[in-house]
Amino acid sequence: MDINRKYIIIFGTLILLLVIITGAITYYNEKKEEQVQTGFSQYGYYLRPPEEKEEQVQIPNERQSFFTFSQPNPANSQELLDFISFCKNAVLFSDVKELKDEEIKQVACLLTKMSPGSIDLYGFSNKPYLPGFFALKSIPSFETGRYIGISVDLKDVVRKYDPSLLEEEKLYFCNISEPFWEDQLYLQIAPEQNLFFPEGGVCCAGIEMDNNHSIDFAGFIPQAESLNIKHYLVNEQTVSDVMNKQSFSEIKGILKDYPIIWQMGKPIVP
Repeated sequence: MDINRKYIIIFGTLILLLVIITGAITYYNEKKEEQVQTGFSQYGYYLRPPEEKEEQVQIPNERQSFFTFSQPNPANSQELLDFISFCKNAVLFSDVKELKDEEIKQVACLLTKMSPGSIDLYGFSNKPYLPGFFALKSIPSFETGRYIGISVDLKDVVRKYDPSLLEEEKLYFCNISEPFWEDQLYLQIAPEQNLFFPEGGVCCAGIEMDNNHSIDFAGFIPQAESLNIKHYLVNEQTVSDVMNKQSFSEIKGILKDYPIIWQMGKPIVP
């Protein structure tokens, strides 16, 4: 009888240890997968694509070798749309404290190439690039030749300028980037809203304010002293007038009489 009790106790202990070990292994594997696909490093936030959103976790600093900072860029219009969509979601829907505390949420985005060893180790051979974003205010300057995206929460911009305008059904905007830097692929996405000149780029559109919207840009940082962007609040007729002009100086002449409701200027380093 005592012998049977002894075997029962031993058998029960083994079963308990097996359950504990199995649970520990499962937890470890799940956490490792989360850290690979979404998290934070000193360089910015790295997320799954928008259709695979999950809660962000922190990647320890010792895993920074997972990334190499070469400069990939969208190769076609669909890749550009995906990149812009990621940047939009980052500024409109992320729960990052650095953005939630800002009066106007605004981010800079980039594509980061993973190191070959990490691609093989974690099975990302079909997705060698990960998008990442930074709070725009955290970037003191841009680097010539880098491909970046910029997204700004439009409702935040309008709210800061005049909260009553958010009650309007539709508002009209134009923005100017100097010098020219935006991706030429934009021409394939919305050619009726974009104009490109050697001096800079122009975009005008009417926006329905009952939805979430962002102000978006993407392209290679040019060789220049600085990159400057101004966003104007205009009216419907002005949108038409601007988009029918053939001269950058004429467009600037028209827009100078309208309020600038958001602007950005950052130096460019070689």
